[in-house]
Amino acid sequence: MKDYGQFCPIAKASEIFAQRWTPLILRELLMGSERFNDLERGLPRISRSMLMRRLRSLEDDGLLKRNIDRSAGIPRYRLTEAGSELFDIVKGLGDWGQKWVNHDVEPQDLDPELLLWDMHRRINVDQLPEQRVVAQIDLYGSHENRYWLVFEKPNPSVCYKDPELEVDVIITADTRTLHRVWMGRDDFISAIRRGDIDLNGPRKIVRALPDWFALSLFANIPSAV
Repeated sequence: MKDYGQFCPIAKASEIFAQRWTPLILRELLMGSERFNDLERGLPRISRSMLMRRLRSLEDDGLLKRNIDRSAGIPRYRLTEAGSELFDIVKGLGDWGQKWVNHDVEPQDLDPELLLWDMHRRINVDQLPEQRVVAQIDLYGSHENRYWLVFEKPNPSVCYKDPELEVDVIITADTRTLHRVWMGRDDFISAIRRGDIDLNGPRKIVRALPDWFALSLFANIPSAV
């Protein structure tokens, strides 16, 4: 049953917020994703039917509005005032998890597609050069994948297929190490010195690249254990 049958506001809020996938969908919406395909990229393990059901439920509960983007002919999902006010709750849940639960990034938690998706939206755009820079990311270890990050103002992007653009720098990284660096459990420069991350490209780009990343929203929260 969805309803707890209690007047308590915690119970009432939990009927909306505490359903499976809903906090993660809200995370993606609060981080700026508006299109269905973008929400799927941030939630690679959710089924399309489940995502559709949860979006309809959030719309029915007044947390988001669905509008058609006339220029693209596709729906966009935007949070209402009620939905936007959940930011502190979602952020607080992440802060608590990073402090008390997420002590390290374990092999079973690795998700390269989510990692690259998060990386592309946490780029310090004001630090980027005026010209576009294309980085090829080659992951090895627990997962062997290749991705591309396109650093350009005002909207950096991530590509899961070859964008057929000239590559300026190649980032070769152990998959778990890159996850750990992103979550603040390891240091980018230390990983480079150990050889777990290698940057191959023009010296100017290689030296500047670490500063282009803002890291995870929760990277600055140390583990309590």
